[in-house]
Parts: sequence; C-alpha cells; structure tokens
Amino acid sequence: MKYLHYIGILLTLCLFSSCGEDRSGEFYALIEDRIWIEETMRENYLWYEEIPLIENENDYFQAPATFFKNLLYKSALNGKGDIYSYLEETLIEEEETRNLTLDRTSTYGMEFELVGDPTGTTTHTIARILYVLPGSPAESAGIQRGDWITAINKAHITTDNYKRMMSGAQIALARDHIVSTDEGLAWQPQDTLQVGPSIAMEINPFLIDTLYQVDGQKIAYLVYNEFSTGPNNDGTESVYQEQMKQIFSQFKSQNPDAFILDLRYNNGGYLTCAQELGSLLAPATALEKDFINLTRNALADPQVLSYPLNPEYADANLNLDKVYILTGKLTASASEALINGLIPYLGESQVVLVGEKTAGKPVAMSAFKNETYGLTLWPVVAYVSNANNEGDYVNGFEPQYPLNERNLLTWYPLGNTEEYLLKNTLALITTGHMPDLIPEEGEEVQAIYNSITGTHPKGGLIIHSIDN
Repeated sequence: MKYLHYIGILLTLCLFSSCGEDRSGEFYALIEDRIWIEETMRENYLWYEEIPLIENENDYFQAPATFFKNLLYKSALNGKGDIYSYLEETLIEEEETRNLTLDRTSTYGMEFELVGDPTGTTTHTIARILYVLPGSPAESAGIQRGDWITAINKAHITTDNYKRMMSGAQIALARDHIVSTDEGLAWQPQDTLQVGPSIAMEINPFLIDTLYQVDGQKIAYLVYNEFSTGPNNDGTESVYQEQMKQIFSQFKSQNPDAFILDLRYNNGGYLTCAQELGSLLAPATALEKDFINLTRNALADPQVLSYPLNPEYADANLNLDKVYILTGKLTASASEALINGLIPYLGESQVVLVGEKTAGKPVAMSAFKNETYGLTLWPVVAYVSNANNEGDYVNGFEPQYPLNERNLLTWYPLGNTEEYLLKNTLALITTGHMPDLIPEEGEEVQAIYNSITGTHPKGGLIIHSIDN
C-alpha cells in the first residue's frame, strides 16, 4: 500500500485529536475502495504518469465513480481525452447499472439507435432498429431491422424512457412509416407490436454466415457483431473459437472468390478473437508473424505484448489477397485492430472498407475486479499497433467507398442482397463499381444514442481480467 503514507499523515491530523481516541481504522474503512482504485490505476493505467496527485484528503470521500473519473487523463489521444476507461459498481442495483440492450441475463433482443425526427415535422425522439436477434421476444413480436419505433406503451420515446426497450415486462411499441408527400416527408401510423417479457439469451456474435453466387463468382459473407469467446463471454471459453473455425472451414470448402466481413455494428471485444479472425483472413504465408502488438506503460513487465497470427488456423485460412469490410461509426477497437493488423500483409488498398468512418479507438483495456468492494475497473492499459508499429488511427479509418445507410428511409434485412452496403459491395466485386456511391442529398441523420455502446463504451479491445 505504497500510497497510504501521505493519506495516513492527512488523516492522523484530524483523527488522533478526536478525544484522544484512535478512530483511523473507521475512517480507512470509509475510503479503502477509493484507495484500491487509485493504486490499481497508478500501477496499470496507460497514462499513469498523468494521474493527478490527490492533495485534498476530502477527495477520497467522493463517490467511487466520481473519484475514478477524476483520475483520467483528459488530454489523451491527441486531445480526444480518455473517453473509454470506466468503472462498474456491481453492488448497485442491477437496473441502475444496466445500460446495454443485449444483456445476456435479460433482453428483448434488439439493438437500436435514437435519432431526432428525420421528417422534421416534430421534436420527438425516434428509435430505429439496427438488428434483431433470432429467437428473441422482439423477433417473435415482428420487429424488424429498419423499423421506426415512435412510442413505448403509448408514451413518446424520450432520453428518459428509452431503457424500457432494453429489458423488463411486456411492452407495446408503436411502429410508424415515413412516406413522401407533395409537402415533404410525413409520418404514417403502421401498427403497435406487443413484445413479450425480456428473457435470458445467448448473444451469438455470428449473426449471418452465407455464400452468394453472383455473376459466376462465389462471395462469402459474415456478419460478426462482437469479438466474444462464448455464451458467457468471460474470456475463458472457446465455444465461439470452434464455431468460427467451422464457419471458415465451410467457406473454404466452397473455394470463394471474395470475402465480405460485416463489422458495422461490432464495437469490439477480446483480443484473442481478433487474433483468431486475423489468422483466418491474412495470407497463409503470414501465419506465425506478428499481428497485433500492445505497448503498456513503463511499469509493466513485459512492456510490449505480441499476438502473432496463429498457424493452428491454417486449415481454415481463406488465403485471399483482398478482404472487403463493411464499417460504421460503431466499428471500434478490436474491429479496428483487425483492420490495422491486416494492412501490413494485404496492403492498405486490399483491405477495402465500405461504409462510414470507424470510431477511432487505438487502445486496449483490461478488467480489474475487487469482489470485496463490488467494483470492476476498466482502464485503458495499452496502445495498439500492427506488425509495422503503426497504430495512429485515433480519428478512425476512412473507407475507400463511403456509404451512409442512416439517410435511407427503408432498410433491408442484413444478408439480403438488396441491403444497401451489401448490394454495393457485391456490385464492386463483380463489376468494379458501385451503383450508389454518389452521396444522397440532404442532411445526415445523427444518432443521439445507440444501444450497442450504451452510456459508456463497453466492448473495446479486452486483454484479460485480473481479480483482486
């Protein structure tokens, strides 16, 4: 407890003088969780040297979340600041801390974004469905990707009540259409769907895997929504590792001419999953070579951790000279590490990005748990780079083919060959050009909130968990 000496001095001045009675143990018990937070951060945080000195002992009596936030480096990442590190307080009531809709313990099974009214006719907040899990209460109710949800239990959606779309009892969701009239866009009521109570679900990251035959070419397609290890996603499982091998073995048996990886809704996850996927997509000649490198702070031993391309995946490796990746604003961290890691072996022009600019998160995180205090720290602990020591994508990766689905009034299901990003990528592969590359006119629809990242950016690039 190397930081206790000055805390003890500060407390002693006010404690030992209290009627001659030593009550320092009582006061230490009030702040010991914050002392653990500080010590863990000063040892493991990537920017540990930038943690401010705590000169006022009253700061130790702040709420743990406030105390933790005040330790973060506000000028990190070229001034972007550390917007990624966060604290989980597991002893707080679950309903207060849950902020992601696809919670494995209880979910309706749909991801969504909140946007302002795209018709401009109201000031209401609208939820748009990004995708729906198979077998979920949302799917059973008939909710589909692209649906505009305007009300929950007859109340307009707001930034205060949107969490009712995540989990709970049966809810009624009003679904409306947007139609074009002589006077512009307008709302048209569609129906009200009754969504059954939320349930525990497996959040399988392999939403769609299929192979298309277009103009004589075989094109494999995978929608991969999270770098997760298994049903519990605790980092110790290998269930999804085996499933990924099976999927790619099936693709390889079809001898595809091209591969499309859909990461537009993939916010990140475990580094080992990115390493595995990279080992299946990099050229076979690159196996055993460096893929992702992590540079930790100067106190870490070793300071650099290397994750090579794994030769154990050689039998399922597609050995293609180009990969097409669909991206969006939610494509982050482990997804970006994969993109960055493939560039040295395929070439920047051969890692073809289609969609929107990615989030820009070139750092890795790790969990530090303390069951006694009911706390889990998720600090940034490392910079991420590729085999060429390149990792400067704090502003995100710009796609070679920018396409924005948000401005479209109608969305097709993921995997449908008419779906905007997939349709254009299939056309690029088979004809060399995209029919919809010219940007549409009009102001871009901006998301107010999305259920994938929640109120803080969970996901990220996760190294491992450490229990204290």
